[in-house]
Order: sequence, then structure tokens, then C-alpha cells
Amino acid sequence: MNDAQEHIAARLEQVFWNRGFAEPSVPELRAGVGVSMRTLYRHFPSREAMVLGALEYRHQRYLKYVREGVSAPGLAAAEQLFDKLGGWMRMTEGKECMFRQALAANPDSSDIEAMVKRHKGELLRFFGELSGQDRFASKLYLLHEGVTSCYAEMGETAVEDAKEMVRQMFKAANERQFS
Repeated sequence: MNDAQEHIAARLEQVFWNRGFAEPSVPELRAGVGVSMRTLYRHFPSREAMVLGALEYRHQRYLKYVREGVSAPGLAAAEQLFDKLGGWMRMTEGKECMFRQALAANPDSSDIEAMVKRHKGELLRFFGELSGQDRFASKLYLLHEGVTSCYAEMGETAVEDAKEMVRQMFKAANERQFS
């Protein structure tokens, strides 16, 4: 994205986050972004392109956030992931995954579905790198998605429980390795 697209995508992200994906019309999106209709359509030529732009911006922002300051691969880094996720959930007021919300509001969009799969796939690969063990990637992904889904009800308990499960996972792997 160029600077103008990134600025518009950041504003679109906020509008969709606050209003959802089903409700705001293109004129409402334009007003929320604060640009002319012509400028909005020049950078994002359809409502679907606006959703995709917001998701791409969110994707890059989230990956940067969870990668920032991460320890070397291993247990500490895997625990740190859930500390970061807890911080993200506090920043986003415990709302569920924006990508899943977008797909639920646009179930017939193959482009949005592909974006969601790309985002989730990159997270899965990152979790394998983060743990230093590819076999932990899917387990960390399941815990990550679980915390994201239930944070509104459970709060920090979900984060702490996920971290405890991560410690147990690493402990069991170490015990198997040395037995």
C-alpha cells in the first residue's frame, strides 16, 4: 500500500471495527474516512476492496504487534505471545476477531475468504517459528483463537490459562525428549 492507501485503510479499519461490516454504506464509510468519494474509490474501487484494504492494514498491524520484542524461539516467546494477545484484546475491548467478523458479514466473497485464510495461515507459520517447534504451531493457533473468542467473557483468565497450557506443552515435550 502507498501512504494514501494506508491512511485510508487505517480509517476504514476503525469504521468497520466500530460499526461492523454489514451496516456502513459506502457514503458512511467515506464520511468516516474523511476523504472525497472520488479519492476513496480511486484507492479502493469497491466496497469489497474497502473491506480488503481494512483487513490488509489490520493484518500488517497485528503481525507487527505480536512480533515486536519477541524473545528467541522457545517457551518464553510462546508465553510472550499470549501476553501480547492479552494486550491486544484489552486495546480492542475484547471484541472477537475482525477477520472472522468480515467473513461472517460477506460469506460469498472469495477474496475476503482468501484474505482470512492468508492471515490465519501466516499466524500459524509464525507460531511454529515462535515456539521453535513446528509441531506446536497448530496447538498455539488453537489456543490463540480460543483466547480471542472467549476473552470478552473470561478476560485475563483466558490469557493465563493459555500460558499455563503452553508451559505444560513444553514440559511434556521436554520429558518425552529426555525419557
